[in-house]
Amino acid sequence: MTSTATKLTYLLFSAGMISLTFSGTAHADWNWTQLSNSNWDISLTDAGYSDYLFDHTPGFVGREYLSGEWGAAIGYSKKGATVSPTWLEPMFSFPDWQTNSNFSTTTPTYITDSSADGSALAAKSVIANSDIQITQTFQLVDTLTGTPMGLDPASAGGAGHSLLSNRYVLLQSYSITNTTADTLDNLQFFQLLHGLNSQSGVYDNRSYAGAYADYRYDVTLHGVDASSTAGQVDYLNFSSDLAPSAVEIGHYGIEGVDDHGVGKPSVGTHISIENNALNNTDSFAPANRWVAGAERWDMNSLAPGETKTLSVMLTLLTGWQVDSGTSGGSGNGGSGAVGGVNYEFQGDHTDGQFFISYHQEDAKNVQDLIAEGEIGTPNFLIPGDKLQLFEVDFSGEFNGLLKLTFGFDSTLFNGIDESLLRVFHWKNNQWEDMGGTIDYTNSTITVFTDSLSPFAVAAAPAAVPVPGAAWLFGSALLGLVSMVRKRSSV
Repeated sequence: MTSTATKLTYLLFSAGMISLTFSGTAHADWNWTQLSNSNWDISLTDAGYSDYLFDHTPGFVGREYLSGEWGAAIGYSKKGATVSPTWLEPMFSFPDWQTNSNFSTTTPTYITDSSADGSALAAKSVIANSDIQITQTFQLVDTLTGTPMGLDPASAGGAGHSLLSNRYVLLQSYSITNTTADTLDNLQFFQLLHGLNSQSGVYDNRSYAGAYADYRYDVTLHGVDASSTAGQVDYLNFSSDLAPSAVEIGHYGIEGVDDHGVGKPSVGTHISIENNALNNTDSFAPANRWVAGAERWDMNSLAPGETKTLSVMLTLLTGWQVDSGTSGGSGNGGSGAVGGVNYEFQGDHTDGQFFISYHQEDAKNVQDLIAEGEIGTPNFLIPGDKLQLFEVDFSGEFNGLLKLTFGFDSTLFNGIDESLLRVFHWKNNQWEDMGGTIDYTNSTITVFTDSLSPFAVAAAPAAVPVPGAAWLFGSALLGLVSMVRKRSSV
């Protein structure tokens, strides 16, 4: 199967036109199962492998983050004989190449949890070879705030710094069971991550504050999507709460040398895994992409019937590059889209990146955000059943004011006089009335600010009737836009 056919087939699958079941070259059926959240979706095989992680950002729906490799391998010894690291997945794609896998599917992936709209949130599968059985669980988790992604190589020392990821993460667990009558020694597990746009990477083992902070052993890959006219910047990360015994940030083939469509890349961390020779390089930024990262965990011996479990977490973040000579730009499709934002600097600024994400929250999530300290307790009403939230940050520095124009969902204000809307700014632990210029036709509102702590678009409370289904947090009305806390700088 060529990479072009693979991608076309996936696009048809994603659109609900077909289901994906391919026959492996020398293995059991190759089944793909899609898990989805409001920001992105990922499709995984029974072996826990993926080449498909697609964007749901307004204006960029269907853009690929991964288009590379998310896969695992395992090695051990039996009766004194070494079993070299073996991939769980029989067939990697884009570039397409057959691996050394000897695993087959025992239990095809099945959905264990779905959202109200039917999107799969969790799944499970079982694969096996002649010595071991591996039960995998896949779970999309809403962290609300994102989890820290380390950005400095471990060898550099110092405090380091991080970014908070997209709020949704994939938790993937491998439960490894010895199905033989003999003890398996020197059990080792490997995880590989490669993104098509990855141009640099680091391994960072520092502890940073945030959700799932115990998953601190990070491989973070970074690159600019050259095909994106908006200059999108992607961060892909995987981490574990267990310290690895070896790591490597290196190639996954070389652009201009290897074909990134067909054939096994000639150099890279995938070969280091197969040779059990991860070189502990914790920072890599070659002149020519592509970049991948890997970790190895030594899990010692595994007695007959014994099970050991290892978990990894896959995270991502996308932003927009802003050079110092650029006056402004947009994210999430711009203010013409619901959830989009236009930004314009009124003074000087450094190079940096804008990160913008959009969510509609229910009452529980709002309360959880308050409990996390992300926003203050609203003293206003939220009509309807959703609160629209934005996470916005600029990683650089700017002088003077920043003009922000938010695109909001006017349907949440049915029956409300939009002329009464204005922006409130969560600043110094209180909501500050900033006014704002409203474009009623395009459902946007514009303000000028000197900081990026949370914002809300609200209406005068006396002018708004209180529906029976409204969320009441006090005496005023919360309209609709709120930006959650500033992320750590890049």
